[in-house]
Amino acid sequence: MHNPHAAFFEFRELTKDLGELSEAQTIMSLKFELFHALERAHEHLDRSRTMEAELRELRAETSMRSREQQAFSAELHRQLTERARELAMVRADGQEQLRALRLEVLSMERQCETLDETCQSLLVLIEQAACRHSPTNAATQPMAEARKCA
Repeated sequence: MHNPHAAFFEFRELTKDLGELSEAQTIMSLKFELFHALERAHEHLDRSRTMEAELRELRAETSMRSREQQAFSAELHRQLTERARELAMVRADGQEQLRALRLEVLSMERQCETLDETCQSLLVLIEQAACRHSPTNAATQPMAEARKCA
């Protein structure tokens, strides 16, 4: 902003030498200075209007970009929330599948133990049956078989 005291001092500087001129020359000189002052005022006014227009454009652009960024941020937030929900569901499904697989492994281990016990029992029964149906001649039986049947 222009200082009003500075304008007054400029005016005094311009008018101090006018006392030596005739009235017509003084009026002409003052008109000339007034013309230049009006030109400067007009230039300042034009510059002010230009700057105001630029400021309005910048504010409009800032507002538009702010809305765009808010929309972009909202979309990113929506996507993030959706992905987080999907991730939680996938993790829960994975945990459920893992629990089911562990239960299945435990069941299979029990079945294997039961099958192993059954096989052991069958082997004992087969050996016992083999001993009963084999000839009683100990001389013809190998030593290991004789011990099994004993």
